[in-house]
Amino acid sequence: MARVRGDPITTALAHPTRRALYIKLAQSDECSTVQLQSFVGVDRYNLYHHLKKLASLNLIENHRDQGRARWWKVADLVELPELIGTSNNLDDGLGITTEPQPSQPAIEQDRSSVILELEGSRMQISAKQLLTQLSETLGLQLDIPWSFIPEKIVLLGPKEDESHE
Repeated sequence: MARVRGDPITTALAHPTRRALYIKLAQSDECSTVQLQSFVGVDRYNLYHHLKKLASLNLIENHRDQGRARWWKVADLVELPELIGTSNNLDDGLGITTEPQPSQPAIEQDRSSVILELEGSRMQISAKQLLTQLSETLGLQLDIPWSFIPEKIVLLGPKEDESHE
């Protein structure tokens, strides 16, 4: 299977554990390694692997050590859908907006629908690439932000015909 290549920050934040760590830190002033470990539920070795990856991209930093505890905070704020409407000490023109999200469109009740849960970063990235290719093939202007990671896809079928009942 071919590897997906892209922007290093996008690729790093596409991983569910790193994304969860980054969002947790963006919503807090700081967190200790122990707090982050209990939040994401991975062993210490894997936690440090993900923290080092985020730190190598200058997204987070280990800003102080207190005894044996390391404290982490966001160094560079990236606009993510999960952070829209969030306010913290970094909300000073670095990309977080407080505009309300538009409500989800209603699905017409007489249509059949299927909701596909996208589990794992590979499925999510593949779904994003599929949406991009479909929009290009159909000549649609689909402005997908670089930080868009789909969690679900809703497939709508034709309107149910009463004569088929």
